[in-house]
Amino acid sequence: MIRRSARPLVLPAVIVLVAFLTAACGIPDESGVTVVGSGPSPGITSGTGRDPGQISRDTATDRVTFVENYLKVAAGDLDSAADRMRTFMTDDAKHRFDPKGANLTVIRLTATPLWNQGSDEVRLSYEQVGTLDKFGLLEPAAEARPVTSVIKVVQTAGKSGYFVAEAPSALLINADVLRNYYQEHTIYFWNTDYTGLVPDVRYMPDTVPVEQRPTAVMNWLVNGPAPWLSVAQLADGTTLIGKVPEISNNKLVITMSTLGLPSTDTALALSRLRQQLQWSLRSFLSGDTALVLRFGHQDAGSYSGDDYYASNQASRLTTDPDSFVVYEGRIRRLSESANATAQPPVLVPEQNKDIRLAAMSSSPAENYAAVVTRSGKSADVLRVAAAVKDAQAPLQAISGLSGTLGTPTWAIIDPGKPGGAVGLITANGKLYSFAPEKSRAQPMPWTGPGTTISAVAVAPDGRRLVLVVDNKLYRVSLSMNGDSPALGTPQLLRPAGLESVTAVSFSSEGWLLVGGVRSSDNRTTIADVSIDGALQNPRVNDLGDKPVESLTAYPANPLWPNQTSGDISCSYQGAAWEVLAAPRQIGVDRLAGQPSQAPGSLVPTAPFYLQ
Repeated sequence: MIRRSARPLVLPAVIVLVAFLTAACGIPDESGVTVVGSGPSPGITSGTGRDPGQISRDTATDRVTFVENYLKVAAGDLDSAADRMRTFMTDDAKHRFDPKGANLTVIRLTATPLWNQGSDEVRLSYEQVGTLDKFGLLEPAAEARPVTSVIKVVQTAGKSGYFVAEAPSALLINADVLRNYYQEHTIYFWNTDYTGLVPDVRYMPDTVPVEQRPTAVMNWLVNGPAPWLSVAQLADGTTLIGKVPEISNNKLVITMSTLGLPSTDTALALSRLRQQLQWSLRSFLSGDTALVLRFGHQDAGSYSGDDYYASNQASRLTTDPDSFVVYEGRIRRLSESANATAQPPVLVPEQNKDIRLAAMSSSPAENYAAVVTRSGKSADVLRVAAAVKDAQAPLQAISGLSGTLGTPTWAIIDPGKPGGAVGLITANGKLYSFAPEKSRAQPMPWTGPGTTISAVAVAPDGRRLVLVVDNKLYRVSLSMNGDSPALGTPQLLRPAGLESVTAVSFSSEGWLLVGGVRSSDNRTTIADVSIDGALQNPRVNDLGDKPVESLTAYPANPLWPNQTSGDISCSYQGAAWEVLAAPRQIGVDRLAGQPSQAPGSLVPTAPFYLQ
């Protein structure tokens, strides 16, 4: 695993704080600080009231329902999870129950619990999804193996309802509990180059009152990022002092230890910290609520407004993306997409030919294009170009690749820098990186299980990848060592009910769009899957009996209420399809510009968006 942490040197706390806060109030004019005056507090309400502890043992009228309830009660506060499970047990079972490990074990039932008439045993068939800790972090299980266990359910003389007499020694919860008794909450860490924030999705129990949630979020940040991410942790010695008080006078006050202040570039470090906190605490900073940072007993600044949005690349995502297909070997816009009458970005019009696959990305500094070309019986060639907005650049060949090439994609590594992107592509079952200019593709060593990499998707932050390897799904971090990209330690994800995965794309910061073949009936399906593989929502239940060849989504902006994409396309049986409520093939009639004179058998292929 590659996990680098930026840990700046620190001066003694008092010296740093006094020097910092007494120099022109400690904050330069260009820092983006807004001084917020006092005003009426909007107030905050308590939690949603969904409490698994309110599930009563004696409400179930049969053993199967009783066991299903038993697999819910451990959700919520981890410290009291074992006690809630004991309320379902006989006196003897309570004394014997000694759960192994301090975390919740998240499972996914692979069949309805089975009970035979006249028996006390309810048989469970499941697979372990992962473990959920007190910091809201779900770590996927290392092994993917089916598990069968038995829960002995009895009735006791003189008492109503059922009791657990024997059960596995673990804090078991069904994965669906994450949907019903938790809320996803994303915290953020800077990438190791400090060019943007990287999301880290956590689960907040509904039982945590809203006024206590900022404290929980701060504790998550101080504890550090998920192990699979290659990001910068908070500086050594950074701690939260006390609890975060309730919002008052439109201010959310965070008091931290002075050891978190670096000895050099203090204003820059503070600016980064407040942006990280503003994103992580964004749901509590609605309206005119300002973030007030204190170090020890001294105020460091009051921050409001939306200037912090720019530190997260996903905030640039639009509601009206540019959408394209490949037709007659050329990249063509769709008539209803943004900028429908314009030429495709970056490409010199004369070079828009012989194209089989393409990817385009945009950053504040440049637009990037990568195309796979093939002329006649010649081999695939990868060509790239980069240009500032509204400009064009000639395509340049990337060497070092052979065989059939997969769909390329871009990772924006430094959005403010020309050339601040890295391309990724599969070739002959391997993953390669390439630059946005003429160069040689570089193989990227794969350290996980499996041998054949067939698809790659990049998150909007440019530092998280999902790969399809031997028809299985893996997540992995992307970090930079100078100009060389490197992969972290991969983690296997297990979408429910899929025999194999063939295509994947990010539909938001925390959700994937996955195309695969169902194990139950060998039918192709497309589903929204959470970034940890725990949750799943069907998107297309039955596409047919052929695999999805490629899948592309324009991700949802984290500032939007809906956190799954509404712009999704795929390649299926050699044609381009739009995936809305139901799949719809993209016909020639939807192409922008001049009508085609090509034969009617020719159809648009390889759909993609300007990401």
